Amino acid sequence: MLSPSEGRAEKKGVIQQPASMRDFERRAHQILAELQKTLLPEHSSKIIAINVDTGEYLLSDDLDDAWESFRRRWPNSLAYVSRVDGGAVVKFHGIA
Repeated sequence: MLSPSEGRAEKKGVIQQPASMRDFERRAHQILAELQKTLLPEHSSKIIAINVDTGEYLLSDDLDDAWESFRRRWPNSLAYVSRVDGGAVVKFHGIA
């Protein structure tokens, strides 16, 4: 059994993502950048869920629908979820 730190690189007390997660994120950003060329500006505020393995994607008006639709279509794949314009999907506000 692996300990929690095995397979991860640590640098100055910060745990870095495994290489496969860095590759996943890099590929997701590449796919999103390509899709933005055709989806912007018309769909800028929509939620996009990307299957990074295939390059396929789903558009939705809300996060819950995006997750549910992605899971139904690709139940065993990781999803990259963002707004089409790259903005935050969820914002947290503090209590004043």
